[in-house]
Amino acid sequence: MTENPIDLLDPRLLKWIRQRGWQDLHPVQKNAIIPILNSSDDIIISASTASGKTEAAFLPALTYIAKENKPGIRILCISPLKALINDQTRRLKDLTESLKITVTPWHGDSAANNKKKLFDNPQGILLITPESLESLLMNHNAFVKEAFKNTDFVIIDEFHAFMGTQRGYQLQSQLHRIENSVARVIRRIAISATFSNLSSVTEYLRPNNHTIKCDLIKDDSVGKSRLAVQVRGYIIDNDDVEKGINEVKRLTKDEEIIKTSDTRYREIAGDIFRLLRGTTNLVFTNSRAATEVIANDLHELCDKNHVPQEFFPHHGSLSKDMRESLEARLQEGRLPTTAICTATLELGIDISNVASIGQISPPLSVASLRQRLGRSGRRDGLAVLRLFIPEYYSSKHYLTEQLSEDTVLSAAMIKLLLNRWYEPPLEKEYSFSTLVQQTLSVIAANGSVSAKNLWELLCKTGPFNLCTAPLYANFLRSLAEHDLIVQLRDGTLTLGLEGERLCSQWKFYASFETLPDYIIEYNGKHIGTIPLCQPIAVQDTFLFAGNGWIVSDVNPQKRIISVKPYKFHASPLSVSGNTGFIHDEIRMTMFDIYMKGNYPPCLNSQAKENLAAGRDTFFNLGLDKKCMISGPQGLALFPWKGDRIMRTVSLMLAKEQIKNVQYNSHIELEYCSIDSLKVAVANILRQNDIKLNDLVMKVKNLETDKFDYCLSDELKRLNYAHRSLDLDGALTFFKRLAKEL
Repeated sequence: MTENPIDLLDPRLLKWIRQRGWQDLHPVQKNAIIPILNSSDDIIISASTASGKTEAAFLPALTYIAKENKPGIRILCISPLKALINDQTRRLKDLTESLKITVTPWHGDSAANNKKKLFDNPQGILLITPESLESLLMNHNAFVKEAFKNTDFVIIDEFHAFMGTQRGYQLQSQLHRIENSVARVIRRIAISATFSNLSSVTEYLRPNNHTIKCDLIKDDSVGKSRLAVQVRGYIIDNDDVEKGINEVKRLTKDEEIIKTSDTRYREIAGDIFRLLRGTTNLVFTNSRAATEVIANDLHELCDKNHVPQEFFPHHGSLSKDMRESLEARLQEGRLPTTAICTATLELGIDISNVASIGQISPPLSVASLRQRLGRSGRRDGLAVLRLFIPEYYSSKHYLTEQLSEDTVLSAAMIKLLLNRWYEPPLEKEYSFSTLVQQTLSVIAANGSVSAKNLWELLCKTGPFNLCTAPLYANFLRSLAEHDLIVQLRDGTLTLGLEGERLCSQWKFYASFETLPDYIIEYNGKHIGTIPLCQPIAVQDTFLFAGNGWIVSDVNPQKRIISVKPYKFHASPLSVSGNTGFIHDEIRMTMFDIYMKGNYPPCLNSQAKENLAAGRDTFFNLGLDKKCMISGPQGLALFPWKGDRIMRTVSLMLAKEQIKNVQYNSHIELEYCSIDSLKVAVANILRQNDIKLNDLVMKVKNLETDKFDYCLSDELKRLNYAHRSLDLDGALTFFKRLAKEL
């Protein structure tokens, strides 16, 4: 065998490489050649941004299919975004020109004549979104069987964008259905950024698998790339901010004026103006409101300094024209442009000249931070990341303020990022919402199907294998109650009238849906709306419009959250489409930083002062030795675990009539004595059979995914409990707390 794997590539591809003046391939590109050409295993290509992952997959895959001239689609490439498909099409057409291999992009905006050509003569490479693939599977069953009978590879681009999402479960099911249709295994190649836990990724690539091996192709140059990181700290007097907002509230009811009166980001905006002006950057925030306030402050600074506007907001509530205009400006790269954005620009358009990435307030996850960082450094190899982390202090002496939790959280995430740790997805979920879609899609594709065959295809051998046969029977009854399915005389299932109506709509093909707005009401008065993406229960608290609120009622049908003022501290709701769940590993890293002070050396002087003040409070409160303290607002519990455990602890205490509120890393107990807590903990530990479903009885808006409305309350509670709670972790904490009490 040749010593240089490059020599194994098709000679026409070698010529293409030489014509581009490439002296050599990137390590990950060379490492992928032999496994793709000479094995039958699935492949995961894991490398940093701009390391040539696309070519790593396609150079050997094209060599493989060029050996034989078989009919049909030889490579199926799945991509999460239309813009990525358009970009990949351009690159692949150049790469495949000498091979005479057809490349067909297929999404909602693709030309109809290209789709017709593929229908008439399926061949070459098909690039497609999961939504368009769903349409093919449901409406063109015979075409799928014929077109994919000789498919050699399924290549999944930006694989991490699918993991842990309803779209990811949809894709798992689609690939399983294709293999079932053609009665053969098709190799899967996942292209993604770096992973920290390979076992969870391989399970996600081919779930419910007991036979197919998976090889990991890593970038050998990992660690050689350059990264510049800084955490910039700020101190903001929350009393002054609230005073300013309240002054404006007395003067006007105009919401826009109230927004622009928010001064909490003024100093950060000044630094962004000073540091980033004249270059192209992406600055991420965790909310649309913060995006608007900061962009407004920057506009004012541009006007005040008589310089052209180069700072613009980008979020999901803006019109399509406004978003695309900014995206075009970023892609052209002629003018310095900084987008103040939510997660809307984590993926998508290729921007080659991004000088730096900014993050205001702690990121929602390490994985999200990694994805955002990958947008920088493509041109010169230096990725620049700045975190702007304000700490809010007030006369009310809230624990989270005294502990400088946002600074410590940011330091923990940076530390884990540098150690190449990222949150793994839940390896298995019920994902009933997507199971609704896939059940109806299979029925629509075949006319009618037996319940047994549906369960065997989707659950027993498919990705929804947590769903047992009895559970699936209950699931089907829920669909029947909504007239989505009906049973024929021969016992098979077909679409009901509502099912036919639903499946006839183009939006059915998507497993996700834009989050609906919930109205927030106080005393019958509308005080705002939020696109709620997390379940919420009576007695939950949150921060909105500068004030704390406690939930008094939730009406999922009318989408109304009734609230009352809450005098203690509260945290904002996650409204970004991300669950916002903090992982156990992050909180344990925070605890380690508090204990040892071993934070990464990238904090500026103010961030170091904030962190040092937080550590002083940590030791003064005795949190190095105990998990329960008496704080300014009463008893507080510090499990130093992730939000799944924290949420479970909170619900278990609430079931014992202990009112409590989770805030960041701790749980505050309202008007609770130590004796009452002792009794509650003893009762919890005395129970032999705690049912998670019982804990979520007060959680009202469990319809967080697209087709959840079709499910019974029992199934919705089961879905939420499995995804959001951790009973074993909570009980471990209560045992520790019992010893301390």
